[in-house]
Amino acid sequence: MDAYGYQRALDWATALGAPLLTQNGVQPPYTPAACRNANFDSSGILEDLWGITDAEGIRHLAERMWAGMHNPGFQDMRLRLSGMTLAQRKTYVASRREMERYAELYTVHLYMDRLPPAGIAAWDLGRLAFYLRCARLEGYIGEEEEEICLLHTAVRARYSYRSWPDYAVAYMAGRQFWAGDLSEELSEINAGILRGPLADESTPWRELEWEIELPEPPSLPWEGTE
Repeated sequence: MDAYGYQRALDWATALGAPLLTQNGVQPPYTPAACRNANFDSSGILEDLWGITDAEGIRHLAERMWAGMHNPGFQDMRLRLSGMTLAQRKTYVASRREMERYAELYTVHLYMDRLPPAGIAAWDLGRLAFYLRCARLEGYIGEEEEEICLLHTAVRARYSYRSWPDYAVAYMAGRQFWAGDLSEELSEINAGILRGPLADESTPWRELEWEIELPEPPSLPWEGTE
């Protein structure tokens, strides 16, 4: 792959984090310079949400998000509902309205027929792309390590979904599953988060085709180390 193709692949991988990048005021094409110009608190985001203050922390988070943090729970509920007819499913879900985790169950019911087998993996992969950029901005990892981790993230996303809108639906489902909130207000917030990346002609989601060629990701820097 030539330098142009490699840069496009990296731009594509970074764009997986477009929802959070946009929420934090970053303008496309989401370069490190654009992130610095947005002046968001990357250090506070990593430490307050995840307790991350160094390379070891972001590497551990990457491993967790590649393995799936919320998707296993989504897929477990999806599997339990998959043996029912639609009518049975509706009746079952309605019967659980007063039970704990009803919002999660309803979210699975709402989205399970619209999502590919990968489920809501997009929620973890999209957030990770953003957190990797935060870690680079803080100097916890360098440019090369960020690129390697982004490519590992990109490969997982690229072959899990069929298009940017497909990825966006999975991301939105994941965010709703995580929030456990079925309010109309949250639905409007979710739609607003994704409206820019999907609709703005200048965003990577409109400029870069989903079926982009991705290079084979190099080995992770920490593989084979104690």
